[in-house]
Amino acid sequence: MSDFPEFPGAGHHPGDGTHGPLTTPEGDPVVCGVDGLPAATENSLSFRMPLASEILDIGIPEADMDGDGFMEALTLQDERGLTVYSDADGDRAIDRVSTVRFDGTYDSWELSNAREHTAFGGFTSGAPTLEEDLPRWTCLDWGRI
Repeated sequence: MSDFPEFPGAGHHPGDGTHGPLTTPEGDPVVCGVDGLPAATENSLSFRMPLASEILDIGIPEADMDGDGFMEALTLQDERGLTVYSDADGDRAIDRVSTVRFDGTYDSWELSNAREHTAFGGFTSGAPTLEEDLPRWTCLDWGRI
């Protein structure tokens, strides 16, 4: 779990949704609607998303968020809440997620490459060459409504 120094209370109980964004034990965002989704295949036209050491097939985009004529987002939900998954750079890889949970918590995350500190675009299911090449989720905002 990475530290979030820009958020009040960071370092006390990160990952619990109260003193830091809600995360999995691996430090990934807790998102909605992904239980039971299949692993992504190389020739899939669906969105792909690295999560918990897997690359999931998220589904076909259903919304044009910026009005450019290309579908780049979809929303999935489950009993906890809903998550909007978006592909900001058009490479079919989810690079932003925003979740609102029915308990009133919310968070937004961006996929980035920690070594280069730049947006992490496409990715493959092959093993990365360095630990630093792993895609990482960076929390942009979190809180309670």
